Amino acid sequence: MAVILTSCGKPFELEEVAEDQLSVTELAVDRHSVDLMVGDIYQVSATVKPDTLAERGIYWESADTTVVRISEGRLVAVGAGETTVKAIAMAGLKSDNCHVRVIEPWVIDPYAFLYDMVVYADVSVNGRAADDNTSVGVFGRDDSGGPLLKGVGVMRRSADGRSYMVLRTYSNGDDGESLTLRCYDRSRALLLESKEGITFENNSTLGTLSRLYSIVFE
Repeated sequence: MAVILTSCGKPFELEEVAEDQLSVTELAVDRHSVDLMVGDIYQVSATVKPDTLAERGIYWESADTTVVRISEGRLVAVGAGETTVKAIAMAGLKSDNCHVRVIEPWVIDPYAFLYDMVVYADVSVNGRAADDNTSVGVFGRDDSGGPLLKGVGVMRRSADGRSYMVLRTYSNGDDGESLTLRCYDRSRALLLESKEGITFENNSTLGTLSRLYSIVFE
């Protein structure tokens, strides 16, 4: 304790606090990379050391609020693009970053195509079966060589309770085209691409309800 005199001459004891008790020595966000689809929300968090300073609060900021807005670690995907969000500890001004990629929703107009192909699939994501939070997109190439959405998966359930995905894929006659498969896992804010694609065949079916085609994302 340090003893000082007030202007009234009365002694006042001031507790001495070590410098390392006032400053944050470490700050870390729980995710350094997040993938989101426009309209989705995801919660990130940050921890500080020493944890006794956690109550002093963490300030969050987004480098581009047209892509992502953030408040208290709550990410809101506003528009397609990439940006960085930052967590800043108010005590000590330590910071850590998270890179956020936002993609457009996968919506397709089937009337824009002449042909289709149906895939009945058993989809797994990092060793887990796909569920209602799993979106799968099928991509070909547009005239400039860029990715073009050509199909979107829909989860179904068979009469015996088994879950499977129906991937209806479209084309304007590009028989034999190589297509890539991407998965957006909404619950974990992850965008993944399968190592194996599929080949488009006009008016054909790949897999059956009794023998589903296996698609793996990891």
